[in-house]
Amino acid sequence: MSALGRSLNLGLVLVIVLLTAGTVGATMFYQYSVDSLDQQNEQLRERNEALEQDLSQTRQNLSATQAELQELNSSLERTRGDVSQVANNLEDAESQLESTQSELSSTRSELQETESNLRDARNRISELTATLDELEEQRNRLENQIDDLETDNEELEETNAELETQIETLRSDINELEDQVDELEADLRRACSEFEDGNEPAVCNGV
Repeated sequence: MSALGRSLNLGLVLVIVLLTAGTVGATMFYQYSVDSLDQQNEQLRERNEALEQDLSQTRQNLSATQAELQELNSSLERTRGDVSQVANNLEDAESQLESTQSELSSTRSELQETESNLRDARNRISELTATLDELEEQRNRLENQIDDLETDNEELEETNAELETQIETLRSDINELEDQVDELEADLRRACSEFEDGNEPAVCNGV
């Protein structure tokens, strides 16, 4: 009985020791779990604060983004209006371009015609210039001929003046000779009148 009692006491002591050890272990585990939960809870609070800060920043960013989006929408509407105006201006410009191209084509045709007329005019000018050169040469020749003729005319005038002088001299001589003839005829008639009829010399016949 004593051996059995000792065995029971030893077993009881062992059980008590085990229970005590288990209780201490459970207490330590519980304490460790509580501490771990406190740490996790603290970490969760910090993370929650960080998330709240991120959320607040995100909300601010969202508000700014929405404002930017509204501004972009307004800009888009203005841009659409500008695009519409530009499109209208482009249509007007295209219409003006077509009109300008048509005018340019017409102007080119007129320019070609003008160039053709200009070539014809230049050819005509060349022909007229050649004709003018020939006429100037003819004029120079005629002027030289005129100079020669004027010289000849001056010489002829001088000769004519000399001949006029000679003619006047000859006329004067003729008049003198005629006077002398008249006097001689008168003398002859007087001389013939002094002869008797039938005795006149032959010179007196017809006097």
